[in-house]
Amino acid sequence: MQVWLNGRIVNAQDAKISVFDRGFLFGDGVYEVVRFFGGAPVGMDLHIARLGRSLALTHIEGFDASQIESISNALIEKNGWPNASIYLQVSRGAAATRTHMPPKGLVPTVFACASECGGIEDLETPTTASCAVVQDERWHRCEIKTTALLGNILPMLAVASSGNEEAILVRGGFVSEGTTSNVFAVVRGQLVTPPVDTAPEILNGVMRTRLLEACVNAGIPCSVRPISEADLRGASEIILTASRRMFSAVTLLDGQSVGCGMIGPIATRANAALIQRLRRECGLATFVASSSAPILAS
Repeated sequence: MQVWLNGRIVNAQDAKISVFDRGFLFGDGVYEVVRFFGGAPVGMDLHIARLGRSLALTHIEGFDASQIESISNALIEKNGWPNASIYLQVSRGAAATRTHMPPKGLVPTVFACASECGGIEDLETPTTASCAVVQDERWHRCEIKTTALLGNILPMLAVASSGNEEAILVRGGFVSEGTTSNVFAVVRGQLVTPPVDTAPEILNGVMRTRLLEACVNAGIPCSVRPISEADLRGASEIILTASRRMFSAVTLLDGQSVGCGMIGPIATRANAALIQRLRRECGLATFVASSSAPILAS
């Protein structure tokens, strides 16, 4: 595998960073994951904007977020994987020794790698997932896509022994997000997802945005509003979205069937609408879907 490290593409086994890098010592860094289909990215403008915001909120200087595009393209070409996900991480850099307060003038460490993924045709049928509900005990700055993810890993570990692939986090009686995903629920016939900008904020997922756009265009009833834990548990369908996962229908929640325990009708329509939207964005062969359902958007 060929990876990017501080301006050069090198073999993965030759990539080295300092033991005093703040990303290693403190998780003092931010990251993005971009999905590519046929060599074309999904939501690159959204990823650039979100990375730029994460860098600004963490006061990490010395890296232009727009470089993620050229770095991603270079890795896609060098590894020969047109269908891939690109992980890019920017840490604050390495000081001469370990100290909590970062000294001025640090040069950020920039690392990126590619992972080969399936093509868009592999996503025509949604994957399914089993989930459990866990109280959200993370810090309150979840809008920053930070590399310090222990708060996300601990609930994943807690539910994995029960055969769950994801934990859906609840804070103050309301759904925030999954540990690695955004959450949608079908409540009284409408597809609903929590807002991202109410305190405490959650991560504004690129696939969350694309799914909302796709559903509005396809006439699938959808809205952005808080989802109570009771609404989640009573939902007829639950959906997860993420740049790596893309789209999954939750069929089990805390060991109980969600709806009929299978991929539901709204998930089927929403996934088809999303795939059509992504095919169009990536310049891939597309198909025409139709729907007479009303559009309900917040």
